Amino acid sequence: MMNFDNLFRCFILTQSFVHGWGNPFHLQETFTYRREKIGVRDECLEIVPAENIQENTVEIIKQEIKGNQNYINARFRSPLAHYLPHLIPPQVATAHFQLVLPCDRRFGIDSISIGICCAGTGDHGFSRRRLFTAVPLINQYPIGSILLENPYYGLRKPPDQSHSSLLYVTNLYIMGEVLVLETLMLLH
Repeated sequence: MMNFDNLFRCFILTQSFVHGWGNPFHLQETFTYRREKIGVRDECLEIVPAENIQENTVEIIKQEIKGNQNYINARFRSPLAHYLPHLIPPQVATAHFQLVLPCDRRFGIDSISIGICCAGTGDHGFSRRRLFTAVPLINQYPIGSILLENPYYGLRKPPDQSHSSLLYVTNLYIMGEVLVLETLMLLH
């Protein structure tokens, strides 16, 4: 079976974790931070407190209206980039998201439900989630969506990374911690 696995891997164009586990000290630091801060609800809420989020925290990049949908592209600095800046590449440090709202004036931003839709593995950009999740929610119900771009994907992909293939195993753990804190920030 091992020969078959080796032969199969030869035909795969992209491979994950091609640079190995990454720095063992970074991996240990990531696990410790997750166990002591992100994994403990009260500690996690202290990392991203609602009262510290200011109006200028989120920068709106572009606003576009198509049909009955209003698309707002925005970005903000990832909270984990403040606490563990040496672990976060510059591209990953900026969170990108798209807010999809109905254009109907009866539904203001404070009067409709909004769901946060995180990307799956290999999902670059917003188009797939917008088409299959956000637009149907607007058309069937007055529910808006926030489409958050995963770290290491799309606009947040480091230049030396090929497609969706993470370079280090540590990137996977960092991705999880980043998403927890960014989702919490978006909820605030």
